[in-house]
Amino acid sequence: MRVLVPIVIGFLTAGCGESTFKKVFKSFDDDKVAEAKVLAEANVTDTLAANFAALSPGTNEVKTEHDGRSRRLIVTTPKIFSRQNLYPILFCFHGAGGKADAPSKRWSSHANKRGLIVISAEAVQPQAKWNFTDKFHAEEHDDVGFILKVVEALIASQVADPKTIYATGHSSGGLFCYRLAKETTVFAALSPMSCGMVKGAHDPDQKTKFVPILQVIGDQDKSFNGSQNKVTMYSASKRIDVWRKFNQCSPNPVVLEKGKEIVVYTYASQAGVEVALCQVKGQGHFIRRDLRDISDSLALDFLLKHKINK
Repeated sequence: MRVLVPIVIGFLTAGCGESTFKKVFKSFDDDKVAEAKVLAEANVTDTLAANFAALSPGTNEVKTEHDGRSRRLIVTTPKIFSRQNLYPILFCFHGAGGKADAPSKRWSSHANKRGLIVISAEAVQPQAKWNFTDKFHAEEHDDVGFILKVVEALIASQVADPKTIYATGHSSGGLFCYRLAKETTVFAALSPMSCGMVKGAHDPDQKTKFVPILQVIGDQDKSFNGSQNKVTMYSASKRIDVWRKFNQCSPNPVVLEKGKEIVVYTYASQAGVEVALCQVKGQGHFIRRDLRDISDSLALDFLLKHKINK
């Protein structure tokens, strides 16, 4: 009180009313709240980094907090896992209504085959939809911030090679990959699968960096020819064209056929940045298991050959 009373008198005698006085002290409170939030986020990142530093070979479940919400990760490391090494990281994102378990099962075998760490991230439950664009879902979450925090913790824990961080996702998770491609700079390459691309929201802009993208999609998928409902989705050929031109790739693709049903069209720039379309003939939103396994392997071939040049 001995400190506050002279301050109050000073404001009043200077001609400041009670409302001004309250505003000044509210700004002090806001600053403290902001500082506390920054410290809390830093503590969460530190805790998350400690969890990553303590990973065991095989399957690990990690829970954390972000933006006031509980978040879940299933982290699969190679069976021969050394804390002395830095590993490539593959994020995989489930479709709408899903959980982290299914993509983890789908991609975890590649941890051993490819010598990488697979992280199946989970959207906020029970909505279970990735925030691939703002003002689309009734409830929005800071999914981009969440993934960037996980990346920061992976690098801080000296588990991840920051030059080899990748992402893939199915449907809602694939759409989220397009948002990450546009808005972040931490991914060496991304592979959206069985999804569209939102006109306007996902078009690269002046803040976007060149980034390799491989789209996997069945030619009978609901989004193959584009759509228009709450948002306009580009067709598969148009979205590839958008990113091909942005990445300054040649208009003439290298064509690879895998059997009778899978064709990959790869467009490359002189700098080695690639954009590719992996088209699966006769397949819809859920690609037949044997063909899906082949396209998954092709996607990993594509992703892992790219690195961020720092």
